[in-house]
Order: sequence, then C-alpha cells, then structure tokens
Amino acid sequence: MTRRRRKKNSNRIILLLVVLVILIFLAPTMTSLSKYVYNAVHDYYLGTKGFYFNSDKLTSTHSEFEIANNWSGAETYTITVNLNSKKNDLVFAETDIDYEISFTHSDNIECSISKTAGTIKGSSSGGINEDYFIITINPANGTGLANGVQTWVDIEVKSTSPYVATLSGKLYVGVGTEDITYEIIDAVNNPYMEVNITNSLNTGADVTLLFDPNIILLDMTSSFRLNATSIATQQINGFEYVNSVTSYVGSLETTTVKFYKVDPSQDYTYQAGDTGTPVVTLTH
Repeated sequence: MTRRRRKKNSNRIILLLVVLVILIFLAPTMTSLSKYVYNAVHDYYLGTKGFYFNSDKLTSTHSEFEIANNWSGAETYTITVNLNSKKNDLVFAETDIDYEISFTHSDNIECSISKTAGTIKGSSSGGINEDYFIITINPANGTGLANGVQTWVDIEVKSTSPYVATLSGKLYVGVGTEDITYEIIDAVNNPYMEVNITNSLNTGADVTLLFDPNIILLDMTSSFRLNATSIATQQINGFEYVNSVTSYVGSLETTTVKFYKVDPSQDYTYQAGDTGTPVVTLTH
C-alpha cells in the first residue's frame, strides 16, 4: 500500500471518529427531538379521528408543574388534576374515553389518589367532556417536613379506549414560608363548591373571604359563618346578601367553607399557582 493511500484511509478513519463523537453528543438531543416529533404526529393523527385527550397539569411530553412552594409540610395537601376531551370550546370528542391512572412519589410523603380509573363522558352520550381526580399527600410517617424540602408526585394517565394515548407529568409541592393558603374544589354541574383554608402559621388568625353574591352564595349554616367576627353585605333586588365574612382559623388547622353556585354549570376550581382570578379571594 502506498503512503498516499495509507494517508487517505487514515483521514477517513479520523473523519468517522469525529462524526461518531458528534453523534454521541447529539444523541440526547436527537432522542428528545424524535419523541417530540412522534408525539406531535401522534396527537395530530388522533385529532383527525375526533379524539382529544387533555389535562390542565399533564401533557403528552411529560410536563413538570410547580403546584405550590409554600406548603407547611404538616397538614394534608390536595391537588386536583382536570381532564377533558375537547379540542376547544366548540369542538368535543363524541365518544367516551376510558383511562387508567398510575403514579409514583418522593419518599418524604405518603400519597393516594381518589381513583385509579375513570371515564371522560363524550358528547354523544350526554357527557360534558370533562373529568377529574384528586391527589392527596401527607408528610411520611406523620413527621412534619422542614422549610425548603421539595416533594413530588409523578402521574401517568393512559387512555385505554377508543384509542391509546398517554398524559403525564411531575407535580412539585415545596415546603416554604408558613402562610395561610386556600383552594376551591368544584366541578361542572356541582350545585355547590367548597373553599378549603389552611393555616400553616404557628398562631391562629382572622381570615376574610370576599366574593360576589351574584355568582355564589355563602352557606349560612357553616361553622365559619356561625363563628364569624365580621360580616359585610350588599343589596341585590332589595335583599341583603353576604359578600364578605371574617372568621378565626386556628394554627395548623384546615377548615372548609361551602358556597352555593348561582350557575351550577360553571366550574370555579382554583389552586395555588393557577392563573386567572378566583371567584373567592382571601385576606388575613
């Protein structure tokens, strides 16, 4: 073999090695890109079949969602995950979608879900194309978690009929500054909604709820109302309706306040980190 041919072969080997090294470095990026392309094509294909499978906290590309960073790490914390079979406000899936739920979680919490399977009722069977489930977390072994500790729940929801699709995500709940927080638990066609107030402070505090009685009406028999330290009203059609109520919430205590909805078809669900303006605001 001549020196020129040996040099040419040597250059080819060097070029192949360079290409191999580049491919090794690009492998993670190419894998992520291929997954993204596959999911996009798969979602488009299912869309052509009138199949829509969505969530407010999960995606087909495995989202990461910070639910809260101010959990006290002591009391029970709940997360509502909403599912729907809508393309938009005008286009819905006609058929029912059956699904299964699985999850894992960080070692520093105990976790449960309200159900392991469900059905999103389609428009052809009179459904509203919506469903939900609730994740409940508590500190592991009943031992409170310190400020700065991060907890997580990794959720996967897989449709089993009429088509197979997967939504998933890692939901983070951080233990942070002690505070008074709240959430609104609701669903479409519920006649009432519930406001859960959690006081993670070391002392009790007066908490004020503000709301519009044209939209929701306070349950006047609730302990929060009966123990109120202050109440404000407004007049509607000649009648007085409560639009603000202040009551005491003890340290490390969670209390629930019920409101009746003027329009049951509305869903006023709200959690810390959600965008938009809640139908009830809290001050303390």
